[in-house]
Amino acid sequence: MIDYLIYHTPIYYLIQSVWRDEAFSYFMARPNILEIVKNTANDFNPPLYYLLLHFWINLVGRSDEGLRLLSFLPHLAGVYVAYLLAKQLTSKRFAVFVATFTFFNPMLLYYAFEMRMYSFYAFFTLLSLYFIYQKRWTGYLIAGVLGLYSHSFYPLVIISYLAVLFLTKQLNKKNAVNILKPFIFYLPWMYILINQFQRSQNSWIYPVDIQLIKSVLGNLFINYEGTPGDLWGVTTILSIIILFFLIIPLYNKKNLKKVYWAIIPIVLPLFLILGFSILRRPIFVNRYMIFVTVFEVIGISWGIWSIKNNRLRAATAALWTAFIVLVNLISPPYHKKTDYKSTFAEINRLANTSDFIYSKTPISYLESVYYYRNPDRVFIHNPDNISIPYYIGITVVFPDASRLSFPPKPSKTYLISDNAGYEIYINQ
Repeated sequence: MIDYLIYHTPIYYLIQSVWRDEAFSYFMARPNILEIVKNTANDFNPPLYYLLLHFWINLVGRSDEGLRLLSFLPHLAGVYVAYLLAKQLTSKRFAVFVATFTFFNPMLLYYAFEMRMYSFYAFFTLLSLYFIYQKRWTGYLIAGVLGLYSHSFYPLVIISYLAVLFLTKQLNKKNAVNILKPFIFYLPWMYILINQFQRSQNSWIYPVDIQLIKSVLGNLFINYEGTPGDLWGVTTILSIIILFFLIIPLYNKKNLKKVYWAIIPIVLPLFLILGFSILRRPIFVNRYMIFVTVFEVIGISWGIWSIKNNRLRAATAALWTAFIVLVNLISPPYHKKTDYKSTFAEINRLANTSDFIYSKTPISYLESVYYYRNPDRVFIHNPDNISIPYYIGITVVFPDASRLSFPPKPSKTYLISDNAGYEIYINQ
């Protein structure tokens, strides 16, 4: 039972090995505050998460689990906000379902255990929606500014809100100013954002095809990116089901304006991002669009609440809950990260303080320097002096990581492969 709980539930996301982007977060958060802001400007995202992680490291130390738990806090806060929002719009009993639905959503729960900014990004999205329904514009302003400084795609949330005002014929000067006001505090970062976007043209992101478009709603809801197995057909069917539940509330004209706040931020950003990815260059990545998942959760909840028959509504809510719990029990082994933790637990027992670590490619470098006990002796074996792609992130925090040759005699070097295997090279 313990083995099952560890390896076949989302607990596995918390305890497994850190992967490259998480190690990058750690190294971005280590310097002083000014250095963090400077380094972030040379990356692809705003600095808020790295600043929070900086103070969190000082509080909890270096353990993988401790560092990842920072992302779990906004997830829990988001569950509470979802409860408050649903209690305001539906009933106290149904609000418990919405909170449960939010907590167990596979996409949100996965990133609640990752050392990245996505859980904060999702939380500030949900918080902004809550304050809009409340018409508490100061709270919305704070949530919007924090969201803008959490992820570079957050402006799409605000643009979607503006579109809602237009479609519901509420677009006047006062409302437009309230919605757009967070951008005033984002102006210092706008120039940097433009430069980051131009720099991102050399990217690893995969092209968008018709299969992705057909299944995108399902993919974002359950965090499917190609594993486990070939489930594109399943996520296509799930997308149709999600679309059905998003449409149900539209037949109730009484709540139409309220429902638009959950639906337009799904449709408009996907149209813009997928369209740009097809016409210009790929920029669509599941996790970059996690805010859409937030609106899917709220939109589907609206759809379930719109079912008038109480028994049918309760049965539908139970089926959705069972479905997401099942996904959370099936998915964890298929989201396994490359196990550098075990590899370096072994190497750290074997290696002397004078031994070196060389990554065979830049892909394994950040994990290597994160887990090796002597990080100043970790380098990339780069005999051809090939330029390291900017999007890997190494040059931001380790500009001098490459080495053309092995250390001079006598020396011992552990060569790390991208699959976390290793060889030993002895120069004597």
